[in-house]
Amino acid sequence: MNTLDPETVRLQFDSEGIDWQELRQLFKAADLGGREGDKIRRAFTNSSVMCFALKGSALVGVARAISDGEYHDVAVNPEFQRQGLGRRIVREVLARLPVWRILLVADGETKNFYARLGFRGYADVMALIDPTKLYDQA
Repeated sequence: MNTLDPETVRLQFDSEGIDWQELRQLFKAADLGGREGDKIRRAFTNSSVMCFALKGSALVGVARAISDGEYHDVAVNPEFQRQGLGRRIVREVLARLPVWRILLVADGETKNFYARLGFRGYADVMALIDPTKLYDQA
């Protein structure tokens, strides 16, 4: 694991200059792979709030959400996890959302991460899942 000096990480709140292939690799490294084609780029460019964490020119973390309070996608390079970067980028995104309730899907160890940020279980949530739409159709 690399030690992360917060002063060396720059946060960017737009997608200008982002290397989408590098973002796809970050998703895979953070075990969030699965989306192929143009889905990741579209997801970020269509989001209301996005945050890219850059150490030099390297993309080391990302988060995004849509304006109605749905939180999507948080990924941190495994070499820089457990050093506060995920917490920092999530807080930056949350601060930019003009909503009273934020919903997200979290499983396993990720639930503990969000609980430390103040998230709690919300029993009235339901989901309709269509795994056939996970990938772009060629």
